[in-house]
This record gives sequence, C-alpha cells and structure tokens, in this order.
Amino acid sequence: MSYVRDDLRPLQRRLAALLLLTLFGILILLSRLWVLQVLQQERWRRLAESNRLRKVPLEAPRGTVKDVNGEILLDNRPAFQLLVFPEEMKDLEETTRFLASIGIASEQEVGSRLKKAIKTSFLPSVIADNLTFSQVAAIAAHRAEHKELEVHPTTRRRVPLGPVVAHVVGQLGEVTPEQLAQNPELRPGQLVGRSGLERAYQHVLGGEQGNVVVVVDALGRQVSTLEEEKPVPGRPLTVTLDSSLQREAAKALGPQVGAVVALDPKTGAVRVLLSQPAFDPDLFAGHLEPQKWQELVADPLHPLNNRALQALYPPGSTIKPLYAAAALASGVRTPSQGVFCTGAVNIYGHPYRCWLKGGHGHVALEEAIEASCDTYFYYLARDAGIDRLASWARLFGLGSPTGIELSGEASGLVPDDAWSRRVRGQPWYAGETISVGIGQGPILVTPLQLAVAYAALVNGGYLVTPHLVEGQGKPPKPLGLPAEALAVARRGMERVVQGNRGTARRLGALPASLAGKTGTAQVMRKKEGVTWRELPWEQRHHALFVGYAPAEDPRLVVAVVVEHGGDAASVAAPVAGRILAKALGVPEELVDKIIVAEVSLPEGPAELPGGQP
Repeated sequence: MSYVRDDLRPLQRRLAALLLLTLFGILILLSRLWVLQVLQQERWRRLAESNRLRKVPLEAPRGTVKDVNGEILLDNRPAFQLLVFPEEMKDLEETTRFLASIGIASEQEVGSRLKKAIKTSFLPSVIADNLTFSQVAAIAAHRAEHKELEVHPTTRRRVPLGPVVAHVVGQLGEVTPEQLAQNPELRPGQLVGRSGLERAYQHVLGGEQGNVVVVVDALGRQVSTLEEEKPVPGRPLTVTLDSSLQREAAKALGPQVGAVVALDPKTGAVRVLLSQPAFDPDLFAGHLEPQKWQELVADPLHPLNNRALQALYPPGSTIKPLYAAAALASGVRTPSQGVFCTGAVNIYGHPYRCWLKGGHGHVALEEAIEASCDTYFYYLARDAGIDRLASWARLFGLGSPTGIELSGEASGLVPDDAWSRRVRGQPWYAGETISVGIGQGPILVTPLQLAVAYAALVNGGYLVTPHLVEGQGKPPKPLGLPAEALAVARRGMERVVQGNRGTARRLGALPASLAGKTGTAQVMRKKEGVTWRELPWEQRHHALFVGYAPAEDPRLVVAVVVEHGGDAASVAAPVAGRILAKALGVPEELVDKIIVAEVSLPEGPAELPGGQP
C-alpha cells in the first residue's frame, strides 16, 4: 500500500499549490473590491452620476466701476464661454483639431489648455471665451461628437474709454495654480484681477461663483435642472477719477510717451492717472493669446508699464521748490539771502554751469525758483550737504511708495552717504551733491511722487496718501514746516508762470491763476552748439512740469513727465496747463488760442525750442 501513497504525494502537492493560488487570487480580488467599493467609492459614484448629472459653474458678473461724476469706466457685456468637462473627453487629439479648426486658437495653444483642464479631473474648465456666433454654432452642430464641450452665456468686461484708462482699470488674467490652492472658491480658467483696480478691489468686484446641477441625456444635452446656487454679482465701485480730466490729459499728451497725474492736494483723491503708450483693455477681457502677450512684452515702449507710478526719472528742477521750503525751515537759507549768477561757478575745484549761459545776475530765493537759477541751488546744495538734501527729499515723500492702492508702485531713490557705502562700497563723492541739488544725478522719482510732494507744498504742509477710492487714504501727515517757508516757495512758483523771467510764463496768458515749476531730466550731455531740436528722440532730455491751480487756493495739482520731451516749457507745461484750464472751466477755444504745444515723438526728431529747464 505504500506505493499507492507514494503515487498520491505529487498529486497532493499539486492540489495544495492550486488551492494556495486560488486563495491568493481570491485575496487579490477581495482587496481590489475593497479598493473599488470602499477606498474609491466616491470617485466611482461621481463617475456613475456623471452619466446622468452634470455640475456646471456659474460665473458671477463682476462689479461695475464709475468715476466721481457717475460716468462708467468699467462694466460688462454679454458673451459666450466654452467649458470642457474632462471626464467626457474621449480623444484629446480630435478635440484639439476640432477647436483649432473653428478658430479657438492654434493647435498648440488649444492642446495646452486641454491638457491643463484634464489635470483638474472632474472640475470643468474654461478654455475659451468671447466666442463668436459662428463658433457657438459650430460647437452646437458637433454636439454629438463632442459631449465634453459646452457653451455657456456669460459676461465680459467693457471699458468705454479704452486705452485712456487702461492702466487704472487694469487687467484680468487666468487664475494661477497658487491662487487655486489658496482659494477653494476659485475654479480653473476663471479670470481674476491681475493689475489696476481689477486687482486692488478683486474682493469687491469679483463676486461669488454659483453652480447648477443639471440632468443630461446620452448626448450630453441638458434635460432638466436639479438644483441651482445662483452667483452673487460683484459690488459696484465708485472711484475718484474724473473722466473729463482724464480725457483732456490724453488729448494734451497726444502720442507722446509719458505720464500725467492729477490729484486733490487737500485729500489725495486722484483725478487723473495716465500712462502712455497704453494697451487695449479689451485684449484682457478674456484669455489672451500668448503671441499677443509676447508682442506687448517685447514692445520697446513698454505699454504694459504704468509710468505714473512705476517709471523712475530724475526730477530735474522740479525739486528746487522742495529744497527751498526745507532750507528756509531749517535755517540754511533766508528769503532775502541771494547769490550772483554769472552763468558758471567753481565748487570743489570743478566748474558747474547754469542753464542760462550769460547768468541771471543777483537772485534771492523767489527769483531763483522763478528763473530756475542753477547757480543758486548749487550753493544751497554745497551748504546743505547730501545727507540734509536727502532728509529734505524724504520729508516730502520721495524715496518711498506713496501708498496708492494699485500694485507695483516703485519706491524711487534718494541717495545719501549711507546709500553710497551700501550700494557702491565707497563714501559719497561731494561733487555729486551739486548735481543732486538741481535734481540730477542718482536721484529718481515717479510722477505720482512728484504730485504728492507738491500737494504738501501747497496744502499747508501735509503729506497726503493718494487714493482712487474714498476712505482708502490715510489721514494727512503734518510735516511741521513753517507757513512762511511754504509761502515763499509758492510765491516763487507763481512767478514761474506769472513773472517776467518765469520759465513757464506762456501759461500766464490764461485767464486763470496758475503756478508751478518746470524741470529737465538730463539723458546725456549734448555737444557744444547742438540744440535739442537736432537730436534723435532717444537722446533728448525728459521734460517735466508740476503745476497747480488756483494759485491762491489750490484744488488740483498736476504732474507731467514727457519722456525725451526735450523742452519742459513748450512740451510738458502746456499739457498741465490744458488740464488745469479744463478743471477751472476755461473755454476750450480760448485755451487753443493761448496754448500752442510742441511735441516730441519716438518716430523721429521734432521741431523743439531749446533750453529752459
């Protein structure tokens, strides 16, 4: 019998092995069922539901923006957007080809958007907006083949004033992965504020998204609505901007490159914020094509930059009234203390020339501001020293952001000995102090900073925070400057427009009391005997003017910078003059007869008069 048992042993071993394999297979099957029915229950439940139910996001209409007079700056227009539902996607390449064929975007761009949408799993994504009627019709005609695509009515931003207010209203852009991670209320493809008011007040203008759950048939067509959570529209916003003055600024600056800022000197309310060249805000109403974005970025004139608060310029002679008031307040100068200007002076063994070759003769402080005498301020800078000049400039807010709500504001640069040691690794060179004394050298400001500084000069010595929405500015900060010091500086600026030697005396013919100061920011030294009208555009000096009106009780301060304008008196001052005249109600036909402005354009040399700072 032993031989029978011996014959059964191999069979028993095989049966045991088979049993173990069977048990192992059952365990694998049970574990898979555990994963599917327990661990992945929610996923497969949603997949099953997606055969019948579809959750569609409802975009909230963004809030409208009006100016101080109730004119619409930003509102909405009807539009169509295209959503893709990743779980319905059957053939990525076919969907890509179809959308490219109806002009949604290039195949490469469409493919990129679809791949990004697929990563979001069950969440629908916006892959196109501003659809044309023909595109909507084409998608509807191919609904059976492309159940993953769905057209939804929505709204898109409308900017009636167009590029004139582009940098103020700002841009919308597609929500970033970082923003999605931080805010669960956002969804892929959603547009949010990227710059300007759209960004600063996203929490006001953005609203709250809604959702609707619909029943769909086998072709993806909506059969009925199960539930709906309506979106909450964005709230309206009223800003301090004055559209009539903004348009006047754009008209006065024309095609020139530069910036204009106008504000109420008592409150800091911004009435004009213009940067040119600008961009078409309609480009950012939806998803911007990468090619168009690259064109804007590569433009040598940088239309995306908000020059009013991001571009930096030497202030030139516009800084002289600031130094004058501070010098009087600190006792470095008295109103009657004067110098004799012969057209050149030797300081620290180096000759420094006044802009007027023959000199101004004897000038005290008011006359020095009126005629923009460099010699007076050379001596003032020498006596004050760089650290004191820096403290005076910072007193008026230069070298620091003004605090306006808009993002990206530049700080500027106010140099001193500590800065030189930190940045250059060497002590300050005293000769540079003389240049800084007339607003040249390594001192840089924004047009907005100049407007704020002059507001403090003319409002009794209070530093205001510029703002576009009432209630956003901080309370004015007293600078502690004596009233007489401010009064002397203001009288000097009144003489700039109304005096016989004033560098902006052409504006004195207007039937309104204007005051201000011209300034020239040197770009490069010109050769002896060469006038600015003979130079190429990019080699001309920047032209600046800061003015205010009425002179006796200022209601508006205007700062103008014309890049490579060449001449402040005939290029920058007329721009400010037109804006101030408009604000004071001077008839336009009268202004046209009095103010004849020169222009300086990038296309080539323009006829510009030479020389006054």
